[in-house]
Order: sequence, then C-alpha cells, then structure tokens
Amino acid sequence: MFFKMGAKSTKESYLLRSWRNTLDQLAAETGTSLADVCTYIDAAGGDDTPGFYNKMPRKRSTFIGIGMAFRQPADVINQWITRYSGKRKLYVKDISEDLVWLYLINANLKDETGSANYFLRYEEYQSVAYAVFRERWDEISLGLENTADVEISLGQADYGSEYDGIKAFVAEHMDAFSSAYAKPRKFLDRWLRQIISTCREDPEQTISSLNSMRGWLDDSMINFLSGDCSTVNVIDRKTGKRSINIKRIPKSRRKFISMCMALGMTADDIDRFLEMMGYAPVDVSDKDEGRLLAALAEWENMHPLQRAYKNLHFRGDASVMLSPAEEFSAVREMLQLRSDLDEAYRQKGYEFIYL
Repeated sequence: MFFKMGAKSTKESYLLRSWRNTLDQLAAETGTSLADVCTYIDAAGGDDTPGFYNKMPRKRSTFIGIGMAFRQPADVINQWITRYSGKRKLYVKDISEDLVWLYLINANLKDETGSANYFLRYEEYQSVAYAVFRERWDEISLGLENTADVEISLGQADYGSEYDGIKAFVAEHMDAFSSAYAKPRKFLDRWLRQIISTCREDPEQTISSLNSMRGWLDDSMINFLSGDCSTVNVIDRKTGKRSINIKRIPKSRRKFISMCMALGMTADDIDRFLEMMGYAPVDVSDKDEGRLLAALAEWENMHPLQRAYKNLHFRGDASVMLSPAEEFSAVREMLQLRSDLDEAYRQKGYEFIYL
C-alpha cells in the first residue's frame, strides 16, 4: 500500500538533465568550458565529458568548486547544493567548514583578475581561520571584549598580509559562533526534555536522562544532543567546561532524519527541523523518501495519541486533554516509531535505511 512509489531513476534523470542544462548555459554565458572547470577543481576531464557532467556530483565541495569556476555567488551555489544533492546549504556560523568556503566564494567573485584559484586553497585558509579562532578564544569564553573590535595579530610569521581578509572575516563573525545551530538544537532539546519528563512519571519506563536513552538513540546521536546547545564547542568530559575544539556538526541529512524519528517525529516535525538546519524537506519524488513519507503517514493514522501529545506539548494546543496514562502511551508510541517502520519495511521486503 504505502510502498507503491515511482522509480527513483525518473527523478534522477530529470535532475541530471536540469544540471546539464545549467552547466551548458553557464559555459555559454561565461566562456568557461567544462575543461576549464576540470582544471580549476583539479578533476579528470580530458577530451571526454567530465564526471560531474555525466553523473550528479555527490560532494558539496564539487558543487562549490564548479560554482567558483563559473564565478557564481553563494546563493546560486546553495541552490545547487539543496536542489541537486539534498545536502545542507553553506552556513556562515559553521566555523568547522562553511565559514571559510563562503569567504573564498566571495573573494573569488571580487578578484577581477581571476588569477588566484581560491578553491584549491581551502585547507590553508581553514588553518588561518582556526588560528584566529584560537587567538580570540579568551575573549569568546570570558566575554571580556567585543571580538569584532579586537585587532587580529596572530603573531605568526607564516600568516602574512595576504591573509588579512580571512582574519577580518573570522573576527567579524566570531560572536556568531556561540549561537551556531542554536535554533535547531533548542528545538531538539525541548523535544527531548518533554519526552524524558513524561518517561520519569511512567512506571513502565526506565528513561530518566539522555544517557538512559541508549537503545533508542545511538551513541553519535547522544553525543550531538549532549552539552550546551548554545555553543559549537566540545564539552570537556572531565571538567564540564567548553574546550577550544569545535564540535563537528553531522553533514548527513539521512542521519538527522533518523535522529528525528528516534525522537518520535513524523513528516511535518522532521521538515521543520530540516529547514532549521538548512536542508531541503523530505522529498516525495525520491524513491526512498517517498516511501518513508507514505510509511510515516500510515503510522501516524494508526497512532492518534502521539499526535495529540505533540499538539499539546510542542504546538501549544490547550484544547487537547490527555490523562497521564494516555501521555505515557503516546511517548511509548513515539519511541517505538523506528522499530515499527523497520518491521513494516521488512514485511514488504525492503531495507529500512534509517535504523
């Protein structure tokens, strides 16, 4: 019933045709050939059409490099990333990777000579950005100064005036690092706290904290959800303080969908979170995701209590009235969601890729 979806190849063929049209149009408009793009991003090309023309690129960095070769702005590259790969768009508050890419994209646009290959210099600029971050760590952690006004000196001979632009760019966005991904993390924290609060009152549950949710959540999910949601810094396990190390944000969209479902979220809830993280919503035209949407809709219809619980606690619907027993049952349903879908998939002979 819910597994009768169109072929995935249909969507892939459409997207590939659209992508090729985009490349052909840009080549005609800019005079930059596909061979030039291959040289720019250091990819194989030769006399044949390059791989990124024959097949849709899988890496965000490939879209970034192609966009930079054609001297495209960040908003165009972000459209490619979300439309053609379903991955997260570039986010300036992500110092672990995206901040530097956005700086290089802008620098590439402003370089009228076109003599510098900013794409291939990512690693060295990332090193400079991290050095600036380390130097300004005291100001960030202690809040002694407005870091945007702090002079960036670095005091290292290896980083000369050539890097003044990236130094200033990092300093300008330094204060924003503390709130990176705060909105989606707060969304998850609120969801998590409510589930744990209900479980603590349920005599049939053993869940009383995040760590006690192992089995429902895997270790990587617990690591992402732990600590202060207002910081991008790793929490030192011994001292409980923020360290200078940057917490890597998972880049897998599927991983986030899986985590949402582990917390009992269905389609609308998952889409809200994905939007906050900069991802495209779950796509009905994709074979795997279309199958998932149909399965979630069927599961939702079979479990009305969990939706009433969500409307009451997460959407502020004061008209919903639930007894404690009904709330306990609703949370059990939510925590069982992934297992239920896994069983439904297996009965149909499909692999549940979100478990």
